[in-house]
Amino acid sequence: MTEQMLRQYTVLVEYLGATLGPDYEVVLHEILPETSRVAAIANGSISGRSVGAPITNAALRMIMQKQYETSDYNLNYTGQLANGKTIRSSTMFIKDDGKLVGLLCINFDDSRFHEISDAILKLIHPDDFVHHHYFPVDAPAKQPMQPQHAAAVPAEHFQSDMNSLMEELFETVTKSVNVPLDRLTQAERTRIIAQLHEQGMFELRGAVQFTVKKLSCSQASIYRYIKKAKAGENAQNE
Repeated sequence: MTEQMLRQYTVLVEYLGATLGPDYEVVLHEILPETSRVAAIANGSISGRSVGAPITNAALRMIMQKQYETSDYNLNYTGQLANGKTIRSSTMFIKDDGKLVGLLCINFDDSRFHEISDAILKLIHPDDFVHHHYFPVDAPAKQPMQPQHAAAVPAEHFQSDMNSLMEELFETVTKSVNVPLDRLTQAERTRIIAQLHEQGMFELRGAVQFTVKKLSCSQASIYRYIKKAKAGENAQNE
């Protein structure tokens, strides 16, 4: 992203944040090799992030899937805050001559409006009526919102530092592994590295060293597994 684009989008972030109000977090991600980061943010108290925070798991997945090649934006997918609140998120891909250089994201926290609607309903109905007819105990769990205009993305989580993001990605991939990580077979390591690659893990600075420590293997082995994962990915795309 050029300096001029960065300045223009930074002003846009400030403008949208002030115009939409405190329930809308507006974020500009600058896409750089291994160091994609929050370059500007308005109403960052919603996710607890500030300038310099890393890209999210969902944004990484969008980049790895190259959604920006077939779409200009991804609307209305689910994000989850550290406090458990669910928010509605949308992302616009910022491109310069077809190359992805940034992301403009808007995250809407509607929890305040839920509280207001609950209070209004309880003013006009008995509590039991509201509980059983508007929020019944046996109602099916609310399904995540399906994104529009692009491929599906995982529920978005917001980390304030790079290490926390890598921990999250690693935990997502390895949570179903039933053996100690230092006793994995070569096939199991290959599968884990392929899944980490798919999640965008190795687009992050320090990810190889992080994975070396987690899997108790050499850096050369990790690079070999990554090369194999990329070869398999290219074969699928042919």
